[in-house]
Amino acid sequence: MGRNRDQKYIKSFGENLRKLRLSKGLVQEELADRCDFPLSQVGRFERGVRSPTLSTILILAKGLDVEPKVLLDFKYRN
Repeated sequence: MGRNRDQKYIKSFGENLRKLRLSKGLVQEELADRCDFPLSQVGRFERGVRSPTLSTILILAKGLDVEPKVLLDFKYRN
């Protein structure tokens, strides 16, 4: 049960990350460059395949020029 719930949060985070990236007019490669991440890692976050660490959330927020809380401000989807 907990793992399923976690996966839903990770997926919702990824959808929010993608929405924010697009709202900034960035492609995945630009965000990856800004964050010094491999391009594939940004894609995994956006697809909800990989859970970001706290430090990763901070780096992504800086790359998007937003407060970290904006990355966590998403609607949880059941």
